Formats: sequence, structure tokens, C-alpha cells
Amino acid sequence: MINDIAKYVEDVSGNIYKMLDTHFLKLSPWKENEDRRIVEIDSNNYHIIAYNNACMIINKQFDETKETWVHKGKNYIANVLNINTKDEIEEHSFKIKLLPDHRITLDDEGESELKLVKHKGKMYYILIINEKLPRVKAYNLFGKFCQWVGIQHCKPVYCETDNRYI
Repeated sequence: MINDIAKYVEDVSGNIYKMLDTHFLKLSPWKENEDRRIVEIDSNNYHIIAYNNACMIINKQFDETKETWVHKGKNYIANVLNINTKDEIEEHSFKIKLLPDHRITLDDEGESELKLVKHKGKMYYILIINEKLPRVKAYNLFGKFCQWVGIQHCKPVYCETDNRYI
């Protein structure tokens, strides 16, 4: 059995799962409306990995995944801008900063102008304070702070139906 310290596993297909009390949660790229809860994984088909390794693998998988979905009859796409070196983080931040602003009331900072992006399969608003910073604050769609995220892993959201970034 897996010890209590290990919380992440990788299966033979390269999918990453977080171990929870009652099930495994798939963290690797998933399809829209896919149930990510897995009750049982064959113990011969996975190995335990460290949190840092899980994060690196997941970031790489999502960076390589072109995400598409339909919402209220409109087609959307999120694709990474392929910026990976420290010298390019400022350029990536500048491109993200050019996205349309969304005025959102944040719990801890009042009303702010944020950018809507996708990060690891989820929609977030991000606050770019300084273009040279490699990490930015990410807020859920209700304006609550969630986590710090690497700017190079944020994907701009493009509405194919309206032919514009949102």
C-alpha cells in the first residue's frame, strides 16, 4: 500500500493522479465533462512521484494540449504561446497584458482589471502587476484568490465564433 506522505502517482500512460481519501483525482489533461474521479488504479500500472515532479509533468502536458470547448453555443480555444525561457517571460507577460480587461471585484483588493486565461484546464482571472515577474496571482471566476501560477503556463482564451480574444 502507498504511504501517507506520497500523494501523487503516474500511470503507464503518463497520466498524473492525486491520491485523496476515497479516490484518485486525474490532474493530467482531461476532456470536457470527463469524470476525473477514479476509484481504483491497478497497482502494477502506476508509480509514486513527488509533488514537484507531478507539477512539472502536468505543466508540460497542458502546455502541449490545445484546449477547445463550446459554451453557450460559442466555440473557444486556449493554446499556449510557447514561451519557456526566462528571457521570454517578459514577452509572454506583455502578450497576455494585451488581452481585453475584465473588471472584477476581488475579495482582498477591491475592483481590478484582470485578464481571463486558462491554466491547467481551469479558467482564472490573473492580475499582472509587473511584466518581469514569472508568477502572477490567479483568481477564480468569483474573484477569490486561488493560487500563484507561472505566467508562462497561462493560455489566452480565444472565441472562434466571435473571432476575438476574451
